[in-house]
Amino acid sequence: MAARLRKAFLFAVAISACAISLAAEQPVALKHDRAQLEASWRARIQSFLDRGVIPLVDLESSLRREDGERYLSAAIRVMDEVGLALIAFDGFAAGRFQPGTPYPWGYYVHEIVNAHPDRFILATNGGTNGNWLVQRSEFVEELERQVRTGAYAILGELDFRHYMSSHQCQQGRRDRDNNIPLNGENGHRLFRLAQETGIAFVIHHEPEDAPLDALEEMLAKYPKARVIVAHFGQIRHPEKQKRFGPDLARRLLSTYPNLYYDTSVGFPGRRYACNANVLDTVIWEDGLFGSQGDTVKAEYRAILTEFSTRFVVGTDYGGGRPPLPQFLRERAANARLILRDLPEEAKHNIGYRNAWLLLTGKPWR
Repeated sequence: MAARLRKAFLFAVAISACAISLAAEQPVALKHDRAQLEASWRARIQSFLDRGVIPLVDLESSLRREDGERYLSAAIRVMDEVGLALIAFDGFAAGRFQPGTPYPWGYYVHEIVNAHPDRFILATNGGTNGNWLVQRSEFVEELERQVRTGAYAILGELDFRHYMSSHQCQQGRRDRDNNIPLNGENGHRLFRLAQETGIAFVIHHEPEDAPLDALEEMLAKYPKARVIVAHFGQIRHPEKQKRFGPDLARRLLSTYPNLYYDTSVGFPGRRYACNANVLDTVIWEDGLFGSQGDTVKAEYRAILTEFSTRFVVGTDYGGGRPPLPQFLRERAANARLILRDLPEEAKHNIGYRNAWLLLTGKPWR
């Protein structure tokens, strides 16, 4: 009996190990070094400038393998149509994490960078997985190891304070209503990593009181860690986010030179599906009868102009979105709507120059 139980146990372990190995992906080496990649990026950006088009560089999107295999070839054509020069897609895990094993890092973005080095920028796997959200150590340990290889130009978006998105509310989900302290142990590890390596990173961090205090604490403690806070002006629970506004944004940008924002926000009139009474992007001018117009409010235009070196473009592609080609077309149009009434210098800064500086450490020339 004992022998049969032992045999059954060993068989179960073998099956489990096999499943883990099937889920894991083999590392993928980049075919081009950083100098070659930067030359490809520069040539593509310049190709739009030569045609009189301000190129857009998207630093805040994610791509699952299944979405890339379904949509990427068509999305590439759309990128050309809408002037979207480069996209930094952060990746996803290759299968589920199994306790007691290394984090199953995904390498799909490596594959598309190798196939299209002039269009896609290598970002890390994003911090939206269950391992990160419950603050286990395996993901952040693998993130540190990966970043220290020098292969990545940017760290993908990491969730800290995150409300449910509209499509998640529509699905009745509650798993992304997260409140991870930015000044907790893993937050410090992330900021130290960025400060030591010089690589910028993107965070999702709703501007509630406590998260705002933690953001200031960490920006001051790690002045060389360049932080891009996603979704400038996205306010989905105004009763919890009363401090955010033009005055606060101006103070933060004046005080912390390592703080950046992206413009991956909603189109005019977008309502938050979790609360249909909320127009979730506050940068747009107020219209009649609780509507919004398609012009950025004067006070936010002033901030985008005065601090034009501190904003970057994002489209925020990820799970639960429309097909990638359609999504990129719509989000590029929204980005250009935000830029429309800004001075020419600000348009160039936000469109691509700031991204170039964050990715390469060098100003665009």
